[in-house]
Amino acid sequence: MAARLLAILTLVLALVAPALAQTFPITVEHALGETTIPAKPQRVVSLGYVDHDYLFALGVSPVGVREWWAEYPYATWPWAEAARAAIGAEPEVFSGDTISLEWVLAQNPDLIIAVFEAIDPSLYDQLSKIAPTIANVKGFPSWGAPWQENLRLMDRATSGNSDKAEAIVADIDAQVAAARAAYPILEGKTGTNAYYNPEEGLVLWGPTDTASRLLLSFGMVYPAGLADLQDENSRIVVSAENMRLLDADVIVWPIDDPAAKVRENVEALPLYSNIRLGREQRSVWLDDGHGVFSGALSFQSPLSIPYLIKLLPPMLAAAVDGDPATVPTVPKLD
Repeated sequence: MAARLLAILTLVLALVAPALAQTFPITVEHALGETTIPAKPQRVVSLGYVDHDYLFALGVSPVGVREWWAEYPYATWPWAEAARAAIGAEPEVFSGDTISLEWVLAQNPDLIIAVFEAIDPSLYDQLSKIAPTIANVKGFPSWGAPWQENLRLMDRATSGNSDKAEAIVADIDAQVAAARAAYPILEGKTGTNAYYNPEEGLVLWGPTDTASRLLLSFGMVYPAGLADLQDENSRIVVSAENMRLLDADVIVWPIDDPAAKVRENVEALPLYSNIRLGREQRSVWLDDGHGVFSGALSFQSPLSIPYLIKLLPPMLAAAVDGDPATVPTVPKLD
């Protein structure tokens, strides 16, 4: 009798297991509606500027990706190269501000990912005629969703669940917690990121920007009063005459092009030496001579963030201590 029950139970489990494992078709919700993906995607095209970083992290090899800038092979920056190589991804690369439907069609996709992008409903409809298309995360502005939510959305679309995403999130959370514990001096300190050029002036990244969220994850806080000044793109423009608004505990200056002489131009501004940034060496000049560290700050992906966790905390700690003798310096990373 017991043997018979065991045989029946084994048969039932054999029948039920495939149904439990079945994740497709799946319907995924995003900012522009709901998209049904009929089967596990095999030919993914990535149209968001940083979406391929997420796909590499998830172990997904896209057949086509979008170039943002710098023109690395396969549009893959140094922090993501190992993940790309590990899965053998060698995607076609599209460069351009306007998405080419012809290029997308030529990749013969069965899923189009456009999460770190701002496609409008008309373009979304056109892309959806080519293949199921996923737009940005619902409930957030374009380019404004936390990286964790971007990752979960892409994992659901490509695997049918979020198991891989949750494992990655947990791992990076642990890295952030370790950095926060190692640098308690950062708790409660004010800071943000900024850049400068003579045409725009001083431009700060608002508190909802993805790069600002990274600084806040280390225990820092956004400077009081500045948040109310951000525009719809989470940017705050400050004229040189109002530079005292930048009197935070630290400002991070990402430098894409060393030839632009950003540091020299900022330090030459009349008010710079009169505020704490100048007097106490509270600026973090994110300049490695190649723009890689600056690119990582802009990408804010599951592959660039671990890179930044090794880089930023010691530089931030040197900047916020108020001692001009401890000048933040860019470490060398592998």
